[in-house]
Amino acid sequence: MSDFVDVDSLWKVLAVGLIGGAGLVAVFAFGLVGLSAYADRPPGARPKVLGLVLACACFLVVAGGAAAGLVALLAK
Repeated sequence: MSDFVDVDSLWKVLAVGLIGGAGLVAVFAFGLVGLSAYADRPPGARPKVLGLVLACACFLVVAGGAAAGLVALLAK
């Protein structure tokens, strides 16, 4: 569109920013919800194992995203 702005690169930066920024925060929040579902139970009730599995999966995704970001920063 313009000689000064590369729109294709701008969309790529926007997508990576949304996924790496708000996306990882949202996944972390889902992990906290799963952990809360696992831990918050009345005395004597069985724990909700699905909540723990969801929490572990979400936290692994967040840790992987953080590691990928560090690798990308340190590679240059």
